[in-house]
Amino acid sequence: MIWRCALIFWILCLGLLPNSGQAQTQIRIATWNIETVGSAGTTEYEAALDVLGRIGADVVALNEIASAADTANLEQLASEAGYPYLTYSSGAPFGSDRNAVLSRHAFVGPAIEHTSSSLSGDSAANDITRLPLEVVIDVPGNALDLTLVTQHWKSGTGNDDEFRRAIESIRIGQSIADLFSEVDAYVIMGDVNEEADSVPKTPNPVTSLPSGLPGSFSLGSDLALQLAGAGISNDPFQSLRLPTGVNATLVTALQLDGSDATRPSSGRRLDYVLVSEALGSMGVSAEVYDSQDEGLAPGLTLIGSPLAASASTDASDHFPVLVDLVVPARATEVPVSGAAGIGLLILAALGLGAAVAQRATGRTARRARRGLQ
Repeated sequence: MIWRCALIFWILCLGLLPNSGQAQTQIRIATWNIETVGSAGTTEYEAALDVLGRIGADVVALNEIASAADTANLEQLASEAGYPYLTYSSGAPFGSDRNAVLSRHAFVGPAIEHTSSSLSGDSAANDITRLPLEVVIDVPGNALDLTLVTQHWKSGTGNDDEFRRAIESIRIGQSIADLFSEVDAYVIMGDVNEEADSVPKTPNPVTSLPSGLPGSFSLGSDLALQLAGAGISNDPFQSLRLPTGVNATLVTALQLDGSDATRPSSGRRLDYVLVSEALGSMGVSAEVYDSQDEGLAPGLTLIGSPLAASASTDASDHFPVLVDLVVPARATEVPVSGAAGIGLLILAALGLGAAVAQRATGRTARRARRGLQ
């Protein structure tokens, strides 16, 4: 509570006030495990193209681009679907699946492909299955930039799989540790390969490396210390939702028939979108899109004519999750003589100045990685 009050006071001292003279910007995002893109002309490719056209998302995060060869199919799909901005992972530490982001709006600098070593500071670390991909979207109008991190968490039901999912969430939190939930617009999205109402798993916490880990797996030294001490929560959602951590809110999304399943064959909800407080406070609408539900009670506004009932399952073994967001307007700087310095002094007195400075340093490093000044 002290931290949040101090943060708000600091923002006011810096003269960063909401700009009521400019409207916020509405944007639709989607996350979708596409399973594989496939070649143009195949049933799965053409169905995926139809689904993308129907849901009309401004930004789409895709999981499970199946291989290096499948990225060529992805490039064609993005072009045909009307997404001029595309980025995807160069590879994966374990397996060949890649993450990708398609956007109708420009990226602010190049994407960041986060690695275990870059996040942990341990050059020997190798504890992320597939590399999280971070992009910053240049939202039109006067809106804040939107930071988006997409990931495809480790699959499987073994203790080792559960442990690896928990580690991957901690790493995602580290990737945006320089952002403030209350004032920054950010989204975490992807196939978590876990159900939010079925955690924590046992044992909890995890206090030693589980059996079954691959030989090339190497837990970063930062988390090895935590493992040996208080342990690591066996819940991939906890570190993303804790107020002392990422502080993101899980968006509720349902199919029009009332089901929350995103993987129809198992009936499980595996694909999620989490948003910062700055976004959540503006209001969020969401839907799990299943073409078989076309004609049911109205959901989110879609584009064009209804698709064939089989379109969603022809395209993938997962359904896309759509979220309509309102991205807040940028702040207006209001000159307040000497106030910023006073604010920093008060933060220092509260023992928080170092944390603010650390996050400011993180922002500088983030911009440097994108080649920005």
